[in-house]
Amino acid sequence: MNIKDVMSKEVVTCNPQDYVSEVADQMRTLDIGCLPVVSNKQLVGMITDRDIVTRAVAKDMKSKVEDVMTKSVISVSPEDSTSHASIVMARHQVRRLPVMEDGKLVGFVSLADLAFPFPHVQEISNAMESISEPRQS
Repeated sequence: MNIKDVMSKEVVTCNPQDYVSEVADQMRTLDIGCLPVVSNKQLVGMITDRDIVTRAVAKDMKSKVEDVMTKSVISVSPEDSTSHASIVMARHQVRRLPVMEDGKLVGFVSLADLAFPFPHVQEISNAMESISEPRQS
């Protein structure tokens, strides 16, 4: 099964100049844990609920998204297999990946998306185990 078969195609994004407080409110309203950061139609980062807590709230600063976002973004393509995506998630200890095609953001895939069709239960289990391990610095 390919990513294009399970990914979310309607992706809410933010931009680097947005205020973190506004993005946090949007994430709360949508009940999501991260947003892709897009500038000039290019994916430039990801902002997660963890980024907001550890880089903005903990420092008690009025920040813009570009000040706290994760700039190195790992992604997959629509043609990648769901098995490959679960391996990428495990390797990088992430639960969500942007889906990129020809340099453009075309979707989003989460660990939950991979779990729905159930064909790769073992890979998903392995990914969850790796994601849950403490990060090696």
